Amino acid sequence: MLSLLFHAIRPKTLSVAISVILLGQLLAWFDLKNIINHELDITLALLCLLCSLFLQISVNLANDYFDHIAGIDGDDRTGPVRAIQSGALTVVSLKKAIAGFTLLAIASGSYLIWVGGWLFFLLGGLALAGVFLYSGGKYSLASRSLGEIAAFLFFGWLGVVGSYYLQTQQFNWQVFIPATEVGFLIAAIMLVNNIRDITTDAAAGKITLAYRLGLKASHSVYGALLLLPFALLACNPYSPWFNTLLLPLNLGLAGLIHRRSGEQLNTQLAQTSLLVLAWSLGYVVSFFV
Repeated sequence: MLSLLFHAIRPKTLSVAISVILLGQLLAWFDLKNIINHELDITLALLCLLCSLFLQISVNLANDYFDHIAGIDGDDRTGPVRAIQSGALTVVSLKKAIAGFTLLAIASGSYLIWVGGWLFFLLGGLALAGVFLYSGGKYSLASRSLGEIAAFLFFGWLGVVGSYYLQTQQFNWQVFIPATEVGFLIAAIMLVNNIRDITTDAAAGKITLAYRLGLKASHSVYGALLLLPFALLACNPYSPWFNTLLLPLNLGLAGLIHRRSGEQLNTQLAQTSLLVLAWSLGYVVSFFV
């Protein structure tokens, strides 16, 4: 049972939650050390990471559930086989898992609300609503072509800027530059996912951005999302010099999207997810080397 659940949470995609909190905490550490002269709160950093992981797992599981209810996951699905689709997990088991991980997100997020105040109570409520509104219901965010924007805002801006604020107790508008960089890459992950499922999603009435744009334009937008972070490096006050060395990888994936289709896009999605992690780790190298 546990092994089936592990597969269902899509562990390969969890690098996104790790990456955004790593980046937010790293930027906080840099500013705490050089401007505010305080130490990083490790306990707070770990709780930020746990809350982010639990929220992403909840989203992944809820997406499986709602796509199954909507009849999107059929035999013609080219993405990884869903646990409920294959019969490995029952609907009841999946609902219990969603409830469990959502409660874990609330539990770990409660301390973040206590530290951050009423604003984080509201942001936490929005994050929990996003778990179910992303793919739940006829007018879900994904069905209204807002999946990429939601991923950008929740994981890029909220994940990075929010966790930074919790550590420093102040807003630094310059943090939005690295948050936007990683947000573009996270939106690219979502776009690859929707490009892969464009046919089955449309057949089930799930009108994603990829469907609205068409394959050719979606490929171009994906390439733009991979390259826009490099344009922002020119005005990035944190000067993550190492990230410029990632340009060949981004260019390579931007080119490969035009030649891949079907199950090959599963590889593209995994590689794009790792690119997000590489981008955050680039700040680590830039700050310590």
